[in-house]
Amino acid sequence: MITPKKLFQNLSLLHKLLLMFLTVTIIPLLFITVFFYDRTEQRLLELTYENMSSSNQQINSNVNAQLDGLRQISSLIYTDEALQVYLTQTYTTDYSTVEAYRYIDGLLYSMLTANSNLASINLYVYNETLPEDGLFLKHITPENLPIQYLIQLQQTYGNNIFSNVIQDQKGKNVIYLGRILNYNNQNQHYGMLTIGLYEELLYRLIEKEEQNKSVYLLNENNQIISASDKSLLNLPFSEAIGPDLSSNQKVVTIKGQPHLLVYNTMQHGWKTVSLTPIDEIMRSSRKTAMQIVVIALVSLGLSLFMIVVIANYFSRRLRKLNRQALKVEQGNFIILPDDFSKDEIGQLGTAFNKMSARLKDLIDTLYVKEIAKRDAELYALQSQINPHFLYNTLSGISSLAIRNSDMEVSKIVNHLARFYQVSLNMGHQFITLEKELALTKHYLAIQHMRFEDSFIEHWEIDPGLASNETLKLLLQPFVENAINHAIVDDHTSLNITIRVYQSVHADAPALLLEIEDDGCGMSSDQVGTMISNESKAGYGIKNVHERVQLAYGRNYGVTIRSQVGSGTKIIIMLPLQQQLNKR
Repeated sequence: MITPKKLFQNLSLLHKLLLMFLTVTIIPLLFITVFFYDRTEQRLLELTYENMSSSNQQINSNVNAQLDGLRQISSLIYTDEALQVYLTQTYTTDYSTVEAYRYIDGLLYSMLTANSNLASINLYVYNETLPEDGLFLKHITPENLPIQYLIQLQQTYGNNIFSNVIQDQKGKNVIYLGRILNYNNQNQHYGMLTIGLYEELLYRLIEKEEQNKSVYLLNENNQIISASDKSLLNLPFSEAIGPDLSSNQKVVTIKGQPHLLVYNTMQHGWKTVSLTPIDEIMRSSRKTAMQIVVIALVSLGLSLFMIVVIANYFSRRLRKLNRQALKVEQGNFIILPDDFSKDEIGQLGTAFNKMSARLKDLIDTLYVKEIAKRDAELYALQSQINPHFLYNTLSGISSLAIRNSDMEVSKIVNHLARFYQVSLNMGHQFITLEKELALTKHYLAIQHMRFEDSFIEHWEIDPGLASNETLKLLLQPFVENAINHAIVDDHTSLNITIRVYQSVHADAPALLLEIEDDGCGMSSDQVGTMISNESKAGYGIKNVHERVQLAYGRNYGVTIRSQVGSGTKIIIMLPLQQQLNKR
């Protein structure tokens, strides 16, 4: 009986290769294609959800800014004691009435001029002795202020409330902020205030975010108050669109089509809702999947063709050479026995032996040469600076500044002189931790003169480590990067914390240097480029990482931990060395 193993052994090399190719390649290819397509769809949905949520948060921030502006105007009017007097006093002469109009109109005109986005500002009063001015001042009557809205305002006890979308006399959609005007020490009111905001302004805040999706702005009752389709205004979202927001579903069905639903709630109860059709999200993914299938099929056909053409030319010597190549790849440089044939495979074997011997020699010497080369380059760079000339020049500038009574210039020049004195270190690349900290303090003093109070440094230093050895200029590049890139805005000081403490790493005492800030942080992609050749901003950081690993080995170096909006922490791991080496 012929067993499968025996049958396989009896097949020709060509048939074996074809069978193995079909078994080992096609099945995994189908599995990988299906698996990655499914994972790609899931990841695409997650990324789209995150983007939509981020977009909603931006809209919420912009809308809140507009609404806060209305609240501020409302508060200014509410707390204006002179306005209260004018609205509540009894008028018996035309002169006093004109004086009241002059103050009221001047106040409200200035607010409308300073806030051009407002549709209107109106005051409604009970005072019948103060006639309506036809502009801002009206009496509280059912014609001017609907009784339902009046009752709603009275129940707020002086708080701000927003109306639904109402069309004004010009046919424009307006949302009104309403507030009752009452006496601060009495439970009664003397008038009402309304401030109108065009719905079109709110829609402009969400319009730029409507890319392949629909965005709706809802009030606290889940009624649509801004959308591209104006016929939906004031309708409940569940009635106009379909899904119920209370279920917190991510994928909902609208008119038989699945949609991705994301909504974010503002502090006062308003919501921003985004809807994106799933088919729109998956369109590019499915197109890419088809391209992958086409490429896979073409590659499969070409591979089969190449196997059929070249299978008869494979031989034992070629397979042996291939196995030896794998050993060389793993670092085993054993020389092959001489092959005395003169054909291409024999010549390849001879050249391979020479290459293996040469490669082994290069690997043995390359590391030492690379270190020597880097030291020579560093020494050449430092030699280009004449320390005495630099110190004398900076001292001269400082003296000249003192003679001209410019103490700030003198101070920054002195800090700069001390910085270079420590950093040059007579050409040595190793200094004490105490000097490294002093160098960093001089640098920070210079930056304070430039950025004033834009940042605050904090020191958490183990004083017992001051005499330990470290490479110079380890802290400064990271402090510089935090000052230049981590500051969130001009109104909040950046906190930079520098820590030095002892720990254990790889079963040996270790010296840890940390630089932590509470700035804007970085994404994972930005962190990945900081110590790569792709980052111009991280050139100094990459240099620190390479210098540490060249000096102490691959077990030491720089670690970056960061998250967008949560700051950045840099950890520099060094061996703990008590005695300062003279290098």
